[in-house]
Amino acid sequence: MSTRNPLMTTAIACAAMAVAAALLALALGHPRAGFALGAGLVVGSLNGYFAERALRSAIPFRATSLARMAALSVAGLAIGLLLGMDVAWLPLVGIAVAQIVLAVVAARLVWTRR
Repeated sequence: MSTRNPLMTTAIACAAMAVAAALLALALGHPRAGFALGAGLVVGSLNGYFAERALRSAIPFRATSLARMAALSVAGLAIGLLLGMDVAWLPLVGIAVAQIVLAVVAARLVWTRR
């Protein structure tokens, strides 16, 4: 991707992976699993935006980190529980993958600016 904004790149990549997960799971006959994983990817991609906002606030960043990750985890679990106990863990996997994508995108941006 050509954008220099790692948050936007992460959001686009996670949205694309969410669509791919949903379509693949639908083709395999497990639409709830695909939607759960995709929803986790989209929710997880928001963490970068929340972190950016936390950096601009008067509250220490460390204090907001735990609350931010707890909120994302609760959102992921809520989505999973709404879709069923058998897929409740998949949004958390999606959130984790989104964090890895954000880290890779940010590292790539730092590496290319050297």
